[in-house]
Amino acid sequence: MSIHVSLDVVALIAAIVGLGVAAQFLAAKYRVPSVLFFIFTGVAIGPEGLELIPPDVVGDALSTIVGVSVAIIIFEGTFRLEYGAIREASKVVSRMITIGAVIAFVGTSLTVGLLLGASWDIAFLVGALLVATGPTVIAPILAVVPVREEVATTLEVEGIVNDVTAAVLAVVLFKAMTARHLSPGGYVWLFVQRLATGVIVGLVVAGVVWYLLTQVEHPPETAPQTARLLALAGAVVAFAAADSVFSEAGIVAAATAGFTLGSLELPDQEEILQFIRDVTFLVLSFVFITLAALLEFAELLALGVAGLAVVAVLMVVIRPLAVFVSTAGVSFTTSERAFMSFVGPRGIIPASVATLFAVRLRTEAPPSDPSGAHLLLGTVFLVILVTVVVEAGFARPVASMLGVTESER
Repeated sequence: MSIHVSLDVVALIAAIVGLGVAAQFLAAKYRVPSVLFFIFTGVAIGPEGLELIPPDVVGDALSTIVGVSVAIIIFEGTFRLEYGAIREASKVVSRMITIGAVIAFVGTSLTVGLLLGASWDIAFLVGALLVATGPTVIAPILAVVPVREEVATTLEVEGIVNDVTAAVLAVVLFKAMTARHLSPGGYVWLFVQRLATGVIVGLVVAGVVWYLLTQVEHPPETAPQTARLLALAGAVVAFAAADSVFSEAGIVAAATAGFTLGSLELPDQEEILQFIRDVTFLVLSFVFITLAALLEFAELLALGVAGLAVVAVLMVVIRPLAVFVSTAGVSFTTSERAFMSFVGPRGIIPASVATLFAVRLRTEAPPSDPSGAHLLLGTVFLVILVTVVVEAGFARPVASMLGVTESER
């Protein structure tokens, strides 16, 4: 029986990877962000569609698979960031990841609490998770919408940094919900612990990888392969080492290691980047399709009109407010700011962390809020589904209408 189950799982994983490749091909052919095809594919083969993927297909391993996958995705995103481009956009980037993130967090939390009647614990947890836009959904959009470099860099860096901070903040709030004995200073300390641990581990791992690549002699015929594998190992080791100390510190470590290595002069750097991109594509398609396959429409429909109202407020009020406040007084045009306001889809981090929290809430939720897990999961997935479908699907025509694509400038 165990061999049969194992074979079924292997066949299913192979099928998901194959569907991911097909989705990427269609996305490239029709110039549409690939995440759209990933989501539709996942829903089609999940319990709400053809039922090819049962809800417990990967069981308790889901959080581990998603965690390692996110580490690789984050590592690739930070590795390819160009320091010069970040420096040019540093003023608006720093505002987007501070002022903009605070506006998104507070605005989303209040909206969820007031419109859905959620407890403030759940409302702030949802608010923390939905701060993250993320490279997993931003990068596919920018791949088919060629905007000015400063605009693209701002959106990419915002997504990467907010992925990290949102995940850490959400873990702190979740621990506060279940522990209920922390002082305000305790929240800050939990946040700083995870952030500092991730940065330190990431720097150490990046230093080791740099030393092995530059100070140790490798045979010329195997040097490119060694460089690729060391970089990939660095992403996974950084995540695992930091995460073993504090949950979610691993994401910070992977981001730190990626940015540090990407900023250094490494042998075979282009080959490393291409290899990490290919691996990222595989894990991205697998995780997105798998999580989309686990969607339960009942949890989305239970939110009713109020759920759609929350999504509308997030897209039409909170996101534009965060962007226009953060970009005030900088060199972005009104059209570019409008495009940035439109592009704020949520992705892997909210989906994966919300799934993990929902499982825990069903056993750890306070008696006064037994439905918190359903509200958390339903709200987060509804926002992800609508923002990805609408914003990724219409990003190209909106950019063209606003005249912000490079070919139209």
